[in-house]
Amino acid sequence: MIKKLIIGVIGVFMALVMVLAIHIYQVTSEKRNQGPAFAMSKIMLNQELDSLEAIEIKQFILGKEGVKDTRINVRSGHIICLYDRNVWAPQELVDETNKAFTLNSSLYQPSQEELAASCPAIDKNSMTYKLGSFFEKLFTKL
Repeated sequence: MIKKLIIGVIGVFMALVMVLAIHIYQVTSEKRNQGPAFAMSKIMLNQELDSLEAIEIKQFILGKEGVKDTRINVRSGHIICLYDRNVWAPQELVDETNKAFTLNSSLYQPSQEELAASCPAIDKNSMTYKLGSFFEKLFTKL
């Protein structure tokens, strides 16, 4: 019974390691621009909106070809867009929205420190992070 449990745990662990390795390989591989390349951008609003304006802006952005989803947080003052990079550059979305609604919004640019942090939700001391870093280094050197 204990032997089966140990074999099962080892099997599940190995399967998870393989899934992580395959995911990192796919993300770091050289294959690009094969179909949609979805990206997310944050647009910072430099003025307050009411809920009706937010709905209009959301519908406007969602009506654009290649835009898959849009979320507006009126309290925090930002818009999150999920769009196809083959169709839109992020600054183009900002410019179109500013022009259509006479807004003064800007594209959020993360700092170098934020970019270096990789995934902000993961603990840098965790086994998952260390294993992921190992696979990322391995696959980027290939």
